[in-house]
Parts: sequence; structure tokens; C-alpha cells
Amino acid sequence: MKFKKQFLKIIFIVLALFCVGIMPVIFAEEVLAASTTYENQVLDLVNKERSKVGVAPLKMDKVLSDAAKIRTKEVKRKFSHTRPNGSPYYSLSSKIKGENIANGQKTPATVMKAWMNSKMHKNNILNPKYKSIGIGYLKGTSPYWVQLFSNKKAGEGNNLNSVIKPKAPSFSLVSSKKSITIHWKKVSGASGYQIYRSTKINGNYSLKKTISKGTTIKYIDKNLNKKKYFYKIRTFTTIKGKREFSKFSSIQSKTPK
Repeated sequence: MKFKKQFLKIIFIVLALFCVGIMPVIFAEEVLAASTTYENQVLDLVNKERSKVGVAPLKMDKVLSDAAKIRTKEVKRKFSHTRPNGSPYYSLSSKIKGENIANGQKTPATVMKAWMNSKMHKNNILNPKYKSIGIGYLKGTSPYWVQLFSNKKAGEGNNLNSVIKPKAPSFSLVSSKKSITIHWKKVSGASGYQIYRSTKINGNYSLKKTISKGTTIKYIDKNLNKKKYFYKIRTFTTIKGKREFSKFSSIQSKTPK
């Protein structure tokens, strides 16, 4: 009986030591898995590269991170430093001073290797003037990656400008019998155009036509009288069902033949 008690005591001690040794490891692994996202892994790799050349580490910034998430979706639509609406990448926030983009790399390590093998991308990563960063990752069979850099500290600076108004189009008029044809230059990222008309240059302009195709660049105004007509156009983009309008173009006039 005494031997049995001693045996059970030894078993209890062994189990206690086992739990003390193993449980922290399991807990640590769970915390690591929860906190180590791809974005954070990229940040770690960036700062490792910066430490190799004696440059201060970057800190993750919320405004830049939100902007980077938007940019990953934009570069999926158009792989460029120009946004789909035609504005530059830094129009998302005045604190953005540099950008790296990539597509196809499956892991943080492979995308960082690609960037570090490119002089311009490497210069952004190692730039000593930069103090904060935002990182975006869009999951998929061919992932998209974005890094946005700033010379401001994390938490410093303005808010995100997620909506950028499109540019106004330039256009020309051609007169024909009882009609005027309006030609304009396609505006990058436009969802459509609105054409306004008046019979007086400083009169009231009424909406003549809304064109909901950004690729359309011509409209014929028909059944007109032989007098002068004045036109102006504006562009719009549609974001989440809401239209954002450009300023109006300059006014032009023509008389039908």
C-alpha cells in the first residue's frame, strides 16, 4: 500500500513537471499564430533589412495600413502606381511619400526577396528618412502586396482620403445640320459623364444627358434650332453606389448648320 502511494506520488510529480514545461510552449505558439499576420511578418523582415545597414526600424501606422489595404484592391484592378480613377497613389493621404507594389508572391519572405532585388523598391525599404509604414496583403491564387512609406511618425499626420474626385474632361464641338456632336477625351477611372446645355453663356444650364459608361467619348445633340448653344461637361466615379463628381469643364459653344 505504501509503495502504491509513493508510485502515485511520483507519477503526479512527473505529470506536473510535464505540464509546466509543455503548456507555456503551447500557449506561446497560439499567441504567436494569432499575432503573426503576413503584414506583421513583412514588417519584421523590413526592419531586419534596415538593421543590417544601421537604419532605424519602421513602425506600423493605421492610416498607412488602411491606405495599403485600399491599394491592394486597386492594384488588382490596375497594376500601377496610378490609381484606377487616374490620381496618383499618394492621393490617399498626404503623409504617403513612397510605395512598393507586387503581385504573385505567395509569402512575406518571397515578396521581400523580390523587392530587395529591385533597386527602387530596396531604396524605399532602406530609406533613412522614412519613420512609418503601412502594409497591405490581398489573399488569392496570385496575391497582391503593397507597402506605403512616410517620413512622419506612426500616429502622426492626417486622416485617409479614400474618395478622390475625378478630373474634368476636355472636349470639342462639331456642328452639323440641326445637330452638334460633342467629343471628349476619356478620363481614366471615370464611371460616366454628364453633359449640360444652355442658350446663354451665363444662363441656367440644364442636364442634357447622363452617360453611365466611362468608355463613351461622344454624344450627338439632335433636333436643334439654328442658334448658339453652350455646353459644359463633368465626370463622375461611382463608389459604393454613390457618385463623386468632378468640377465642370470650361464652357464651349457652337451653332448648328
